[in-house]
Amino acid sequence: MTANPKPSSEALRRAKIKRRRETSTFWMAVHLLGSLNLAVILLITIAGAIAFATVMESKFDSAVARYYIYDAAWFDVWLLALALNLLCAALTRWPWQRKHLGFVVTHAGIILMLTGAVLGRTQGFEAFVTLDKTKPPENRLFMHDTILTIDSPNGVRGQMPFEIEMHPPTEAHPFLLPLENTDLKLVIDHTTENLVPDDTLAVSSDPSAPAGVALRFVNAGMGQNVPAELMSTADSSTFDFFGMAKIELVDSLDEAHLISPAAPVAPPAAAAPARNKTPFRETQLVFANAPQTPVIDTDSDVPSGYTIKLNPVAGSSDQFTVTVTSLNGTNKTWPVRDLESKWSNLQGDGDLILFRVAKYWPDFAMKDGAPVSVSDQPHNPAVLVQITGPSKLLPPPAPKPVAAAPPLPKGLIMRVALASEPGKIVYELEREGSIQTRAIAAQGETIHLGWSKWEAKVDGVYAHAEMLRDMKEFTGTVTPMMAASFRPGIRAHLVAPNGNSGPAVWIPAGTSRELFSTKDLASEFARVGFGQRVIPLPFSITLENFEVPRDEGTDTPANYISTLRFDEASTGRVVHDKAYMNSPAMFPGDLWRSLLGWNYKFSQANWDPQNLNQTTLQVLYDPGWPFKWVGSLGICCGIALMFYFMPKRSPSERAGREEVAAAGPAADVGANANNQL
Repeated sequence: MTANPKPSSEALRRAKIKRRRETSTFWMAVHLLGSLNLAVILLITIAGAIAFATVMESKFDSAVARYYIYDAAWFDVWLLALALNLLCAALTRWPWQRKHLGFVVTHAGIILMLTGAVLGRTQGFEAFVTLDKTKPPENRLFMHDTILTIDSPNGVRGQMPFEIEMHPPTEAHPFLLPLENTDLKLVIDHTTENLVPDDTLAVSSDPSAPAGVALRFVNAGMGQNVPAELMSTADSSTFDFFGMAKIELVDSLDEAHLISPAAPVAPPAAAAPARNKTPFRETQLVFANAPQTPVIDTDSDVPSGYTIKLNPVAGSSDQFTVTVTSLNGTNKTWPVRDLESKWSNLQGDGDLILFRVAKYWPDFAMKDGAPVSVSDQPHNPAVLVQITGPSKLLPPPAPKPVAAAPPLPKGLIMRVALASEPGKIVYELEREGSIQTRAIAAQGETIHLGWSKWEAKVDGVYAHAEMLRDMKEFTGTVTPMMAASFRPGIRAHLVAPNGNSGPAVWIPAGTSRELFSTKDLASEFARVGFGQRVIPLPFSITLENFEVPRDEGTDTPANYISTLRFDEASTGRVVHDKAYMNSPAMFPGDLWRSLLGWNYKFSQANWDPQNLNQTTLQVLYDPGWPFKWVGSLGICCGIALMFYFMPKRSPSERAGREEVAAAGPAADVGANANNQL
């Protein structure tokens, strides 16, 4: 009788693993969770989700990808399941041998990398800060996340995330939130990106309230209506009229010595021949995104009739052409760069009508009453074009009793004061240091300013006035020029236990408002704030300088350099650093903090070509950074160990699995006697 051959140690080890898998619930679960089939399912699902997020980000924006994938709860659960699968897969080889080293190191590296990702998302952040070297230091960061801040009637204060970009509340499906320890409910039923101030000057019953005058400037030709609410206080007595004129409410004017405005001169009977000699001048502000609504201003009594379009060049999103359609319907097209500050003939050589692009803005916006480009990207392209030529080529004007007013120059001043007679004002108009008009106007009257086509209407005259400040949603046609002044916001109200609703209030982003449960201001109220999540910093940041070097011979930026100063008040520490295009500034900047991911990294994010005193920085804080890098290094080392540095298995080891079946009960006996595994 031939004895069974002694099983190898590998065969005994495999037999032990098989036996514990069949007899232990714990090890049965470990092998199930660490199976290759589960790993394949998890990896395919995660890869598909990331691919879907990439497509959504390219078609829409990063907020869509974050909402449905990266910030979704199921994605966190899936990553946790993958980490658990990797851990269990490593445990299925326990007790580990030397040959398992590469396998274990690789799996440990992936688990560390996933741990770093979770730490970065939960303990770190990505935020932004806008710095201006003419303004005080900044010690707050702003995130893309929006939140609600609620002060309940019982004094309870809290914050909660409030995502409106993906699922904005509507009147049919409002957002409802019971206020803690009260019977009130907060209802948010509308959001908008187009909030505008709705300040109203009204009569005050307080005899100590300041005087006030409500004016409205109207330009029928351009369809503009600009309110100016003036009060005799230090911060409300002056109104800036697009940087072209200044409106002032003063204590008094010389009512006894009025100056009549110069009478408009009617055109002479033989004015028609003069049209052949007098050139006309016209400017048009044309937008690529809104070609149907150009802003036209002309010193003639009729528009020239030339139509101008700004169109992108096919295949080049940052290049544009200007197409001019003449009165006879013919078109002519030039690249914008060929027309900047250079006069060209509209029809051809020798043509009397000249045309040029006076200014081009890649991303047009109005800032402080002046047109600027908020970036160098063509998000809202616009051009200011000028046309000039003999008036004889224009269509004949409609007969008018007076000549058109001259264009609006700079340096105009309008002073207003309350007249001695209630309900009337005294006003004077000054041009280039000379007072041209001083007159009296009653409430409801219209003042002819002589400033191009602008007129001023007197809406209210109050001996004692108060400003009722509110916001409203603009529902008309939005032009690019108007969009720069809009603010996002939400509309909210309180609902009492009996079902009665308080007045609805607009809450602009970055502000808070008091909401009442009824129209009675003595009723219960709550203060609700809405805006971006703010992260306070334990230090302050100062922009000392901002530079944009250019490529030689071009206007193309070669770099962006922000010189920063960091001040930590608690320690008195001051650090100077620079943020370049591809090299962030860091604070506190210690090497050991960089190794642990405890440094704040400041990178260039945006800039304003029209204002080099200002820059926007992206701020990253990622305590999961060392786990990610150590995990990545572990993956590389583990793969190298598995394929290049591990000893080859002997034939007996490779045959170990077959020997288990032949060993039978002897394997179990050997396993109990030999405690090497």
